[in-house]
Amino acid sequence: MKKLGLGIQELSELIKGNYIYVDKTEIIHRVITTGKYYFLSRPRRFGKSLLVNTVKEIFRGNKELFKETWIYDKWNFEEKFPVIKIDFSKLPYGSIGLEEAISKELDIIAKKNSINFERGETYSEKFLELIEKMGKKNSVAILIDEYDKPIIDYVESSKREKAVENREILKNFYSVIKGSDKYIKLFFLTGISKFSKVSIFSDLNNVTDITIDEEFAEITGYTEKDIVNNYGDYLEIVEKRFHFDRKRLMDIIKLWYNGYSWDIKSSVYNPYSLISFLRFKEFKNYWFKSGTATFLTKLIKEKGLDVRDYDKLIPIPESALDSYNIENINMSTLLFQTGYLTIKDMIVDPNHFSISYKIGYPNMEIKKSFYLLLGSEFSGIESGYYSQKIEELIISLRENDIDMFILTLRSIFAKIPKNLGTGKYESYYH
Repeated sequence: MKKLGLGIQELSELIKGNYIYVDKTEIIHRVITTGKYYFLSRPRRFGKSLLVNTVKEIFRGNKELFKETWIYDKWNFEEKFPVIKIDFSKLPYGSIGLEEAISKELDIIAKKNSINFERGETYSEKFLELIEKMGKKNSVAILIDEYDKPIIDYVESSKREKAVENREILKNFYSVIKGSDKYIKLFFLTGISKFSKVSIFSDLNNVTDITIDEEFAEITGYTEKDIVNNYGDYLEIVEKRFHFDRKRLMDIIKLWYNGYSWDIKSSVYNPYSLISFLRFKEFKNYWFKSGTATFLTKLIKEKGLDVRDYDKLIPIPESALDSYNIENINMSTLLFQTGYLTIKDMIVDPNHFSISYKIGYPNMEIKKSFYLLLGSEFSGIESGYYSQKIEELIISLRENDIDMFILTLRSIFAKIPKNLGTGKYESYYH
């Protein structure tokens, strides 16, 4: 039985280590054979890095890694292409600054490819020279992972000046792409959010955004077919643990971890939560706890957003899902792009030739976790204690233990700081 590859982002490690790889190469093949410049937005821990690394191995011609995949006999692995891959989540921009971090990363890539910089002094000049020299014999594949990390780390109001500064640095960095077209085989950019005013979107009008393109809606995440075909042995183990039949188990897994959609038609499971569930065999909030974006709660408080509105599904114009400005953040857009909301329905206005979407919580994991997180934030109570007490309230109601319910409720109120303001957030508790 193959192992569960929880958190593994390198295809080579999955294949050589006998881990399960859910084959996405048919969709990847459509990407790399039908276009040249692409952008994809997906939430964290949703398979973006594995996707980028899979594309990397294809262009490097590592055919042996693809023996059991769709693309094995569909791609000419004999023709190899140089690859420039940069993962911004791994750059130390927080300590040495973004310009210096990019420059050092380009130095490392140049050294690995036996390239000496002769003209490049600034990070953008180095990038241009690297593209030209690596793409001289055979065009180069440029793969950028987590491009927006240096921006999204600083979007809360107290740090927004740094976000704007980093945005301008990225604008200069990507400005060299347009004039380097003849050296480029593929330019593939991934991230969580799509920020406007970055040159990759404003200066390059030929970048195709495939985020909500139905042809690529299942490029990350797992379909039910993916789960049944690849994780059947693990599903059997869980069935025995809970004494469920397959249908009941899949119904509950779907309720907890499915529901993400980028095209209305297809719905995918959160891969991190699904694998974590199969590993630990408990229905828990795995994805949410793996890296809750605390900046979101701060922004929600800043804007006085009532998250209960998303229970009713919020209509939002198609343009609002596309991008947003750092200086004026649309919270619905940000929550959609970061994975806390998803597309639930589409509304077509034939009179105005416009499309809008209804967005809401994808599943139980997100809705439950989000309410607990915000309850803790707005009440001023430590999140672990707050979550524990809410569970105790639920248990006391389930067991019809009114005394325990009142006692637990009092303990929650006792923990609320006396100096906690109410104001515009008071309605959250009603």
